[in-house]
Amino acid sequence: PKSILAEEGGRLKRVSLGDVCYLKAAGDYTVIHCAMKQYLSSSGIGAIEKRLDPSLFIRVHRSFIINIEHLGACYRDIGRWYLTMEDGRQINVGKHYQENMKQLIL
Repeated sequence: PKSILAEEGGRLKRVSLGDVCYLKAAGDYTVIHCAMKQYLSSSGIGAIEKRLDPSLFIRVHRSFIINIEHLGACYRDIGRWYLTMEDGRQINVGKHYQENMKQLIL
């Protein structure tokens, strides 16, 4: 899909996947972070992950999926990977997701 439905003010709004910077798990819900706004999805992060294009969206932590088009930088420190998103958010790559970093590095 090119978009997903998310809640905004009691209504469902179509959010373009190109606008999504990253997704963060919030219990049984998922918070969808875009550049200017956040939306809430009643779907869990695992269910949403199955519908996303794996060439654009990468699971980097049990609580985070990033859109690589919105990745600002990545760096390694004391054996761990860290990501800086375009909005300045720092995301720690989980140790079980270190292998996914190979998709980012050419």
